[in-house]
Amino acid sequence: MSKIDLLEFVSNKVKCGKKGNEYPLYQKIDDLYIMLSYNLRTGQGAKREYSLTIPRYVGRSKETFEALGLLQAEMGKTDNGCIVFCNHEFRLINKVMKWFDKELEMDFSKWKWYIKVNINEPNEENYKKEVEDKVVNYWLNKTRIYPNKKYPKTVSYIKNTSNQKLKHYDYGTLIIEYKSNLLSQIIKRYVKIISFKIPNLGKDEIKWFMNGVIAGESNVEIHKPDKRYRVYISSTKKKELELYQKCLANLGIYSKQYQNDKIIISKRENNIKLLKQRLMCLSPEKYNKFLYMIKLYPNISQATGYFTENKKPWNKIPQEKINKILELHYQNPEWPCWKVAEEVGVSTITVARVRKEHNLGKRLNKTSKEMIKRIIDLRNRNPSAYAYEIANQLGLHKARVERVLRKYR
Repeated sequence: MSKIDLLEFVSNKVKCGKKGNEYPLYQKIDDLYIMLSYNLRTGQGAKREYSLTIPRYVGRSKETFEALGLLQAEMGKTDNGCIVFCNHEFRLINKVMKWFDKELEMDFSKWKWYIKVNINEPNEENYKKEVEDKVVNYWLNKTRIYPNKKYPKTVSYIKNTSNQKLKHYDYGTLIIEYKSNLLSQIIKRYVKIISFKIPNLGKDEIKWFMNGVIAGESNVEIHKPDKRYRVYISSTKKKELELYQKCLANLGIYSKQYQNDKIIISKRENNIKLLKQRLMCLSPEKYNKFLYMIKLYPNISQATGYFTENKKPWNKIPQEKINKILELHYQNPEWPCWKVAEEVGVSTITVARVRKEHNLGKRLNKTSKEMIKRIIDLRNRNPSAYAYEIANQLGLHKARVERVLRKYR
């Protein structure tokens, strides 16, 4: 699999402070990592060094381009020394956090977080506590954020709304943040440069990128009286709208600009192409609404082959891959899911699912109580240590350390 070289997005200078003053950026590069540092003078005239080490390459994979689309859609882009991502769907939050963990070795425990809810701050203390307990517990259970990384004001309310009560299925929007001036500038440069190169890449990369953009920035409109069925993609920047239109055109989907901050995808044939190319699938919430909209077209089953009893699910695991997973399991029963997944070319979830369906799902190598204690002791002695650093020290896989740290918080 080819790689994306992050060195392309590292400048020889770094901006610092509100005025954006530039300072020389020192680089040390090898085949695996990029080591960066710069110096700032303190108020007493002394120098303070800031440093960062990141992997040199990230995988040129579906996960990378979907995460890129989500970051392009939902990440803050100002140079404020902070990476900020927000969403109200936990699957999308998890996808971005997992990409940073896998590709940039940025442990889940590094993200600070808070929750924003679309209601006025309640005056009644009991109801306020009920709301805050509900949303905080939801996000702690659904994502891999750490309780000790929450901001002092964990739940933020909105003033310019008439909403007084939180809806039953509303859990607010989770905002995750990572403060690193240097990494923030590299990631924002990476997102900007790669995003605007997307129309010149292959169709797969364009589809994966638009999966992320649509999951983050789209809205499905259904208006039955005049049969107005549309998908909007929003942006306040005209260049970004033009980028999305080029990407869609390369996939054979026509769109047009609507007002000054949206492009609109309408007409039956264009929505069918969204369906067949699975461009709406990344966000479960939007995909469900989109499927409901598509079914409103007359004779849609005959036109698409979808929504029939004989239609095979598009995401069914091919039998040859199931056979290969089972073969590797019986040959190497001690292999973890991630190693089998790398050999077969599937996700670790797919391997776990196949093992479970064939009664092979029990973990063969349980972490002993002694090892759990050693992991926790190491984290307690060095709270800022990454999971992979503890794993290297103990000779374990990073995922095992993460499971222990998450389970015992």
